[in-house]
Amino acid sequence: QINVLQAKKKFEILDAMLSFMHAQYTFFQQGYSLLHELDPYMKKLATELDQLVIDSAVEKREMEHKHALIQQRGLRLFSLQDFSYDDSKVEFNVDAPNGVVMEGYLFKRASNAFKTWNRRWFSIQNSQLVYQKKLKDVLTVVVEDLRLCTVKPCEDIERRFCFEVVSPTKSCMLQADSEKLRQAWIQAVQASIASAYRESPDSYYIE
Repeated sequence: QINVLQAKKKFEILDAMLSFMHAQYTFFQQGYSLLHELDPYMKKLATELDQLVIDSAVEKREMEHKHALIQQRGLRLFSLQDFSYDDSKVEFNVDAPNGVVMEGYLFKRASNAFKTWNRRWFSIQNSQLVYQKKLKDVLTVVVEDLRLCTVKPCEDIERRFCFEVVSPTKSCMLQADSEKLRQAWIQAVQASIASAYRESPDSYYIE
């Protein structure tokens, strides 16, 4: 009799399964209710996200436009009469009243073992090539007398738009932001060398 009763208790399994299904139903229903309450907030976030994407695209476009303008302006350069390359003119002036023939940012390769490149503010003035880490820093002289130097473009190097200023004691590898600026710097150095010879040829040869 006991065995027969035990065999008839299969309904307990069905009851347990039904309880499990009810628990599952309650769990998912509560989850749906919570997420349904969040639905307006998620829609608001989606709208704000769309606006953020648009604002980011506008800001990126504006920054790219500003960057392009800065590259076109290049450095604060001055003029020679027969110097023109693209539609926009890159200029320099060997007879500038303040003595600064040309100035602007260049990358300079360090002379240490790591050969790191650092961005510095360079200028050609008083027949010298000098640079500053910041605009108000003390000038560091790279080349004391440009008359003793030569300048040449460098193509066999890992970076583009590089040129080298070579003096009897050392050389300085520099990189411009574009091919036009590289040519401008090379022309400016060559013009400064020629101008220095014209200004004091006798004293130079005597020395």
